[in-house]
Amino acid sequence: MPSRIARRPGPALLLPFLAALLSIAFALPARAWVEVHVAGDDVRLSIDRAGAATVEHKVTLKISGGPLRALDIQGVDPDAQLDEGSYAVPFKAAEAGSLASATPVAIELLPPDPRPREDGTRRPAAMRARFDGKGLSRGVFVLFFRYRTDLMKRGLIRQDGPSSRVSWSGPVWDDGYDSARLTVALPAAPDEPRVDEARADEAASPDALPAPTTLSTLRRALDKDELELLRPYAPKAEPIRWAVRADARAFQPEPAAAKPGADTLGRISDAAAGSPDRSRTLYVAAGVVLFALYSALVALKAREHERLARAAGVAPRPLVPIPLAPRAALAGLALVAGVALELLLRDGTPGAALVAAATALAAHRTPRPERAAATLRRPGKWLPIAEAEAFREPPRVRGVYLDVSTRAGKALLVALLAALGAGVHAVAAASPYHAHLLALDATALLAIFCTGRLAELPADPAARPVAFLRDVARRVRRSRKAPAGAAAAAQELRVVGRLRIPDGSPDADELRLGLSPRAALPGFVAIEVGVVYAPGAGGAIGLPEVLLRVAPGSPCERAVEGVAKSGRSSRGRRPGERVLAFTPRLPTARMTAAIAAALVRAVSTPPASATPTKPSGAGAAGATRAPRPRKKAVSAAA
Repeated sequence: MPSRIARRPGPALLLPFLAALLSIAFALPARAWVEVHVAGDDVRLSIDRAGAATVEHKVTLKISGGPLRALDIQGVDPDAQLDEGSYAVPFKAAEAGSLASATPVAIELLPPDPRPREDGTRRPAAMRARFDGKGLSRGVFVLFFRYRTDLMKRGLIRQDGPSSRVSWSGPVWDDGYDSARLTVALPAAPDEPRVDEARADEAASPDALPAPTTLSTLRRALDKDELELLRPYAPKAEPIRWAVRADARAFQPEPAAAKPGADTLGRISDAAAGSPDRSRTLYVAAGVVLFALYSALVALKAREHERLARAAGVAPRPLVPIPLAPRAALAGLALVAGVALELLLRDGTPGAALVAAATALAAHRTPRPERAAATLRRPGKWLPIAEAEAFREPPRVRGVYLDVSTRAGKALLVALLAALGAGVHAVAAASPYHAHLLALDATALLAIFCTGRLAELPADPAARPVAFLRDVARRVRRSRKAPAGAAAAAQELRVVGRLRIPDGSPDADELRLGLSPRAALPGFVAIEVGVVYAPGAGGAIGLPEVLLRVAPGSPCERAVEGVAKSGRSSRGRRPGERVLAFTPRLPTARMTAAIAAALVRAVSTPPASATPTKPSGAGAAGATRAPRPRKKAVSAAA
């Protein structure tokens, strides 16, 4: 059989391969193509009383190919004065109100083109938008730019009897689009503005078709009127001519005596406009009053906190450890300077920094006990005391007016915040931004009333836990409530207070809650609920603890063997006494009462009604069955 001979590729296969290599090697760079369509132009025309206007455009662009690096806009106002801050943002981001993906845009006016158009008319003014970076890629974008023009000087605002006619023409776009929108903001006037549709198209001939229907929506406010105009479509390569008829008094200077909606600061400035010395005197007087008031509050708060801290055996700790006199003066000066800079400057950062410095000068840190006080307490005796006497509300501390935890402190803080709110309301009419800054200055007051509080002082273990232990006793008694009523419940559980009196001292140094069931198992000593206070950042933190005291080897100890695994065991005060300590997971009265109620049930004897009684009937059957229940009763009692 003849062998097969492998065929080699001939010239017919090599030629296409070489042609492909040559085309790749000598290929020229591809030129990108871009196609732009205008899908909408939302315009806002804000006119002041002098006839000057600010024109804001939001142009929706649909870009194919790309990137788009520049765009020429024909038909803008010839006296346009460009404003900074132009940008382009994707359509979805524009709808969400986000500028995170915005692209800066540089706007420039193009020099006038001397060449006339095909119909012999002069070419309109134009501007060019240049997109920084790589330009705009394919997609839908919103282009925002703004410029200023003077309609009064250009003759576009003409008075016609009691009304004035305002006319304005938009840019020329090569593409037509639906829903052309223009919002005209005019100064407030007695008569409301309206659309002048009959003369909107001045270039139209008598034989031309009637002007398109324009829908209008009017929104009136105290200082301005907004007329929103909407047309169903914008023609191709033709400018849109708008016309509005407004009250002629909207373009006349308003008398200084009657300004609707003027704020308090504006009225003061207008009253003092003719007398600079009087205006300066008012500002200086307001600054002096604010300085004196805040400095006095800082000094009084420092004196009050020092008095209470010394009485509690600790030293005060101001946040800025400098003497009181310069600290109060610096706090007042920083606050006055901060508020003045916030109201005078456009940037509120310097003023806010000074207000923060005043806040730091007025604040206090949590006092810490001195090392000499952290010693072992002296021996003492535990004395029982009636519940009503032990857990009554301790007397309130008097003479504390700059602490938000007291009634006087709450009332004074509310009054000062109300005065600050009145100032914020007065400034808000002129500048909401500065009003927000002034509202944030309330932190200077909060530093006085909310630091150096009574709760931050070392806790008195004989007075601080009164409310907590009273709540625990109420919850335990409610859980032990019997169906027979409150009288039977009071007999089942005995609640007392236990005070510890150190030797040689008339004052108690600790208070505990004592619980004892009416019928307890042999070996039961006591159930006590106490609170241990640990230092914290905002004051002492109360950590409750439930103690069960039993005799070792007693039936009571054997009855609580199951729950003893959850507690800590230690020796008691007396020899032959064992203490089981239980700590709730959260330091709340509800969890503490649940542990105490469970221990009360564990150490209580079964109710006497469970023991069967001897039958009243006499007979052979009764005599033979009577001993059996007696044996059960005896074994249960053992």
